Amino acid sequence: MIIAPGFLPAAATRSAVPAMVSTQWLCDHLGSDTMVVLDARGFGLPDDLSEARCTRIPGALFADRFSVDEASFHRVAERLGITSGATVVVYDSGTESAPGVTSPALRLQEAFGTFGYERVSVLVGGFLKWNAEERPVESAADSAAA
Repeated sequence: MIIAPGFLPAAATRSAVPAMVSTQWLCDHLGSDTMVVLDARGFGLPDDLSEARCTRIPGALFADRFSVDEASFHRVAERLGITSGATVVVYDSGTESAPGVTSPALRLQEAFGTFGYERVSVLVGGFLKWNAEERPVESAADSAAA
C-alpha cells in the first residue's frame, strides 16, 4: 500500500471497523442491512467509467459522483443511503498505484473520514482479487443502484 505524503489511514482515527477487510470478510457480510459497498474504480476520473460499469460486486454502488466539497459529499452519501452509522466497504481495481499515488479506494476512505464518517473500510486486493477468487459478481446493468 502506497500512502501519499500527509495521508493518514482512517484507522488512526477510528476503532469501530477495521481499516482494511478481506474478500472473505466482505463475502461473509455481503447483503447486511447496515453495510454499503462502494465501487471506487471511477472515483476521481472523467466520464470514462467503462471498467466500473461492466461488472461489480453484487449490490455495489458507484462512487464516481463524490466530490471533495463537503456539502456535495454529504448530499451524494445521503442519496446513496449512507448515514454516519453505516458500515461502508470501498473497493477499486486492486492494481498497484504508481509511486506516490494513493489508490482511489484509499482516497475515498480518507474523504469519508474527513467528513465525519468513521465506519469505512477498504477491500484488500480490490475487484481484481475478488474476481480472481471467483466470488459472485453482477452486471452493472442488473441493478438500478447505479
